[in-house]
Amino acid sequence: MRRLRSLRSLVLVTLGTAIAATLSAAPASANLPGNVTFGNTGDVPIAGDWNGDGGDEIGVYRPGNITFYLRADNGSVTPIAFGNPNDVPITGNWNNAAGDEIGVYRPGNATFYLRQGPSTVSSIPFGNIGDVPITGDWNGDGGDEIGVFRPGNATFYLRQGPSTVSSIPFGNSTDVPITGDWNGDGDDEIGVYRPGNATFYLRADNGSVTPIPFGNIGDVPIIGDWNDVAADQVGVYRPSNITFYPRN
Repeated sequence: MRRLRSLRSLVLVTLGTAIAATLSAAPASANLPGNVTFGNTGDVPIAGDWNGDGGDEIGVYRPGNITFYLRADNGSVTPIAFGNPNDVPITGNWNNAAGDEIGVYRPGNATFYLRQGPSTVSSIPFGNIGDVPITGDWNGDGGDEIGVFRPGNATFYLRQGPSTVSSIPFGNSTDVPITGDWNGDGDDEIGVYRPGNATFYLRADNGSVTPIPFGNIGDVPIIGDWNDVAADQVGVYRPSNITFYPRN
């Protein structure tokens, strides 16, 4: 079951096009106890299960030094340098073990680089130049696969194996693609976040859509299991005050 991910939003933040917004409140949660200020201006927000406890924690990717900073529930931070300048950070469970790992997507060659340990990296070319990377458990096997969202035709392409790709048209060309386990069934579904109205649109397997307004214009969407319920919830990161706001 894997989650983040609002990779188009990560691209937007990396390029510095996020819009400042005003402060708003968010409810408390188990893994993310209320609003959490973390990182530096210019960081890219990420989320994942860093410790394998089944709930998600937050983190940031710092483009200036190409380093991931993974924040534990107790506030301690693990830095991991990985990738190249202009890479897009991704997270997921690459090896079907407990917990999530980090990775990057390289827009210049449309290739995913999945870090499975200090000396083990898998590279997978997939998609086209201009696609937006996503990750998720498309088949319910407990590990995460890769995929892309193509803004030109507003279509998700989910890679389920070297020769198996599912395509799902959904959303608008300017939407931010997200993925998560909305219903707790163990595999991930797709969705989009619409920056113009600060609303999440979560698509179920049967094609039905649940809209959830949350956050402010200029926020960056994040997805995770904030309260250990084996399903994912939405949230936002506010670049103007480098603060995460989970929604339970």
